[in-house]
Amino acid sequence: MPLNPPETPNVLTEVALKQRLETGSKLIITCNVSPTRKASSWFGVWTMHAEHSDGTTQMLVTARSRMAGEISIREFKTVTGIVSFLTDCGFTKISFPVIEGDTVRLPLDT
Repeated sequence: MPLNPPETPNVLTEVALKQRLETGSKLIITCNVSPTRKASSWFGVWTMHAEHSDGTTQMLVTARSRMAGEISIREFKTVTGIVSFLTDCGFTKISFPVIEGDTVRLPLDT
């Protein structure tokens, strides 16, 4: 989902997110579309934010821009994608919402 720069929320890339998590920020995972099962896989839409100790948040975006001056929100569309991403970030226990509109907050030590 592309955003125009004047409306761009406070954002960060995957590399920056990992650094913020290591310094105490929490990860907020939001379920945007409840998952459905297709064969042995689950498909839905989830987005992620970093929540910092001062109460501010930053949305996770892709590192690559499709056009100059444009950013794209990083969306996870499979449960496998979420598990892989969280494992790569250093999480050892994984939790995420499966009902549209629900969120989960995770500190890195979970």
